[in-house]
Amino acid sequence: MASAKRCVVLVDDEQNILNSLARELHDWARERKLEIVAKISAREGLAFLAGRGAETAIVVSDLRMPEMKGSDFLLAVREKYPEIVTVLLTGYSETEEVIKAVRAGIFSFMLKPWDSEYLLGELQKAFEHGELKRQNARYMRTMEEELRWAGEMQKAMLRPTLPRSEGVEFRASYRPVPGLYCGGDYYDVIFIGADRYLLLVGDVAGHGVKAAFVTGILKAVIFPEYVRARIGREFHPGEFLSWLNERMNFELRSSSGLIITFLAGVLDPKAGSFSYANAGQNHPFLVRGGKALELLVAGSGLGFAGSIAYAEQAVELRPGDALTLYTDGLVEAGCSEGCPPARAQEIFEGLEYSPEYHRKLMESALAASGRPDFDDDVTILTAKLL
Repeated sequence: MASAKRCVVLVDDEQNILNSLARELHDWARERKLEIVAKISAREGLAFLAGRGAETAIVVSDLRMPEMKGSDFLLAVREKYPEIVTVLLTGYSETEEVIKAVRAGIFSFMLKPWDSEYLLGELQKAFEHGELKRQNARYMRTMEEELRWAGEMQKAMLRPTLPRSEGVEFRASYRPVPGLYCGGDYYDVIFIGADRYLLLVGDVAGHGVKAAFVTGILKAVIFPEYVRARIGREFHPGEFLSWLNERMNFELRSSSGLIITFLAGVLDPKAGSFSYANAGQNHPFLVRGGKALELLVAGSGLGFAGSIAYAEQAVELRPGDALTLYTDGLVEAGCSEGCPPARAQEIFEGLEYSPEYHRKLMESALAASGRPDFDDDVTILTAKLL
């Protein structure tokens, strides 16, 4: 079934004005394949728009009308149909009503009697403006659909199946920037034999598809090119980060200004140890009861130099301890607006591990920042010894 023809709606309480406007606009509208629709009152105009608002390009309204003033009519049009371009045409200059019409977002204001050339020029500009608005709206819808699809694909590709263990409880939470659906955070938990687990958390600077694409590269190279060959053997997080730095330098050699931070650690619950190395990632925390111990080892982010040696450190663990790895979005809410990042210690201090730990951690971070929401991707990965 063919779609309804696009239209220009004229609203005036004087039939002779409607007839004159329709004659003036006839050729212009026909050239643009627009239908001219005349309505004798604001009420009739709203009734028409209720059925064909989506096909209406422009509404031209008189100001003084008995049932509803043009300013109130155009305000109602703007609230219900924001993509319609509105024009006010009147023989009176009532300041308060004109101001109200301006607040209603009118595109143009013209006085009667009108000049034909000026009228057609203003309507042409209004039509082009409306077409641009509609085109932008279509682009925005397409972009949102693409981002939503990219987010679903990223979740399918990157979300790991957390291992089941009698000695460890793994939990992960991932929250991308609102409206972008995908981002640059990376996390994984990989069983590497002998009841040992490789914990990985990384962060590609930036948001959206570009950052998500790089996390896809990380996923594609880490396990098949490095980890798989070392399952059942000794695994050194520092050596792994040195390899990953060289690998990403090669992979992203044609890109500039790209920053990747990464943390890798081997959890051995039977031995009660966690050995780890850090490439510029936020320091993890060991949560023991209501106290949080910051694990301070650090190193340069990936890609800053061709060859980097990363220091390793180990910490002893007890039953009930919870390791918490996270990305900087947790502590940097508001930093995009110049606010200083919250102190990580303040966010973690006093929070005991529980099934609601991730939610409470996010609430604590937002409370410390004074912000209603995060403005960067947030990932939290925890491992609790049972």
